[in-house]
Amino acid sequence: MKLTVWRYRSIVVFTIWMVALTCKNNAFACDLCSLGGFGGTTGAVNPIAAESPKKNKYTLGYILEYQDWESVSITKAHELHEEGRDAHARKNDISNSIFFGYGITDTLSISLQVPYVERRSREVHEEEFLSEKQNSTGLGDSILLGKYKFYDKQFGLAGIFGLKLPTGNTNERNMAGERFEPELQPGTGSLDYMAGISANKKINHLIILDGTVLYHLKTKGDQDYEFGDIIRVTTGATFNVIDGDKRPTLNMLSEVITQFANKDEQDDNTIRDSGGTTIFFAPGISSHVTEQLKTTLSVPVPVYQALGGEHQELDFDVLFSMSYSF
Repeated sequence: MKLTVWRYRSIVVFTIWMVALTCKNNAFACDLCSLGGFGGTTGAVNPIAAESPKKNKYTLGYILEYQDWESVSITKAHELHEEGRDAHARKNDISNSIFFGYGITDTLSISLQVPYVERRSREVHEEEFLSEKQNSTGLGDSILLGKYKFYDKQFGLAGIFGLKLPTGNTNERNMAGERFEPELQPGTGSLDYMAGISANKKINHLIILDGTVLYHLKTKGDQDYEFGDIIRVTTGATFNVIDGDKRPTLNMLSEVITQFANKDEQDDNTIRDSGGTTIFFAPGISSHVTEQLKTTLSVPVPVYQALGGEHQELDFDVLFSMSYSF
């Protein structure tokens, strides 16, 4: 009886803690959405989940992220640019990433994610090419992460630490031969730092809760541009529709991704049209197709966007991943 009451209290405390994290920290677009944060404990590629791979286990994966932006008036965007504002007409961003993970021990793991990025937009700066379609493509910034699971009793807790490396292309040019602005480049040119904590709790064989808090400290990159620091809080639940002992499994996912972004700076001047608060609701599905092969599909949709200045909003995000463990 005492054990049952204790377990009940543990679940209640854990749930309240997760909700508190969601409410406490509320950015434009889903910054690093494809860096884990989807798929729950049973997801395909989630290096920031509290669950750790076993010692000497390898994971190879592929991650696709598609971000679709709201339509904006080209004329208005051009007028804002002429006024010195940070205006764009983005259409969509596509990131194809290769992922590699390795379990150093049963509690310590590392991962590396290397993206290839395509950013599609319309010209709003140069009058000669106004409204013309433009693509900025190239290697994106790689992400190196470490994760250490330091507690695994009533629930799991893991520390996260990592670097975003300046491996991306920052010299893409528009139709006029001018360099795209930093927001439209595949890479940033900055060395950034990440740290956070992740938690998970298995309620029973059908329900698993996950939560992550990640702080992304950004530094100055190319064109003397520094993107604002970001705090991202992800909370979610995985519901096992088909018993986990069977293959393939089927899991329903429900997540809330909450982001707060500080304003960007360039030449030590604050960019008025940047930063802000965004909350996403992300439904999805995941499956262990076989013991080694896993897939995840998630669709983060903004339910609240309070962005700085005249900033283009995101319509929706699509994330798909496949991974093979051996």
